[in-house]
Order: sequence, then structure tokens, then C-alpha cells
Amino acid sequence: MKTLASYPFFFLCCGLAWSELKTVRRCLREKVIIFPEQATKNYVQLHANDTMDFPGITVCLLFSLATPSEANDFTISLSPINLYKLQVHGTSSEFNGLPFKLNRWNSVCATWNSVSGFAQVFVDEVPSVQKAVAVKNAFKGDSKVVLGQNLAFTGFITDVHVYKEVLTPRLIKNFMEAKIKFKLGDYINWRNLKHTVAGSASVEPRQHVTFYTNQEEN
Repeated sequence: MKTLASYPFFFLCCGLAWSELKTVRRCLREKVIIFPEQATKNYVQLHANDTMDFPGITVCLLFSLATPSEANDFTISLSPINLYKLQVHGTSSEFNGLPFKLNRWNSVCATWNSVSGFAQVFVDEVPSVQKAVAVKNAFKGDSKVVLGQNLAFTGFITDVHVYKEVLTPRLIKNFMEAKIKFKLGDYINWRNLKHTVAGSASVEPRQHVTFYTNQEEN
């Protein structure tokens, strides 16, 4: 039986070395990170505001995927058949029945609780079932948070926030509805982000013009 690979667009890992590149801190509100081609040299490292020492995690982001193509503690990925996959401490699980739109923005939040071991994925305000994923170990130590690199990804990513707790469904809904006062990430905050850009990845203004086909208008 042929095994289908999954294509992660976010991963958090521990203890990796990185080459020296220019690192900056700035607000990326109304900005997107563009991955224009599939290459492992293209990535963005996000530098956390603190060391890891928390019993739960929530990762929220918006991504637009054009072409999908381990030592990872927390990975969000999309399989070739458009199933969302969550990997925690080396253990993974797929979540069925969640929406995915090619070349459109997909709003995703993934949570995991180390006390219960339960994980859940929310996509465009649609919640998955809760699943037991991984051993019940909290996240501790220094981390590397990376968008891109060891993945075949072409598309856009924006509004990345990482929280040191499991957010309530109401707070996740506020994020997905782009509420003005939605809770900002306390571990990774897109609006005060220290980051390193490598390869052909780049930070660009977010486009707000929407184009519709004749079929969609009808």
C-alpha cells in the first residue's frame, strides 16, 4: 500500500541549530508571509517571547495553500487528501470532516492539553471532535517555531499566534471572526513578532481585494 505524506505548514521543535540570518522585531498586522516556491531553504523562524513551560497549547493562524507538497513537538499539517493532521510529541492523529479551500484563506486553531492528552482542531469556526494524542507531557525548554523549511509549501501565512494554554471555544471564535479585541498570543504574537526570514520567503502587505468568477456571482 502506498503511503501518502502529509505537508506541515507550522511546526514547533526543540534543540535545533540554525544558521545566522538577520532577525528583526516588528508588528506584522496586515502583513502576510509569502512562500513563492517549494524549497527547503525557504522558511521563517518565529522567536518566542519566553521559554516553554506550560501544560497546554493553542496555535492559531490563517493560511492559503496553493500547492501542497522528526523532531517536531507540535506540527499542524494537511494531507494530500485534505485531512488536517496534528502531531504532538511524535504522536499524530488526523481529523476528518473539516473544511479546506484551495487558494482561499483558511482560519485554523489547534489545541492540546497535556493533563488530559486531548487535542482538537478548529477550521473556519468548525470544531473537530476531541482526540487523545500523545503522552501527557507538558512543553518545556527552549523551542524553535518555524513556518516552512522541511515542507513542500507554496502559499501565504498570516496572523500566527501561539498561546501557553488551551483557549476556550469563545476565544477561538473571536480570533476566527477577526474581532478587534481578540486575545493576542502570549508565546508568539504576530503584532510584536521577532522573526528571521530565509530564502525566497518574504513579508508583504496583505491584499484585501476579492475577485469572483461569473459562476460564483450566479
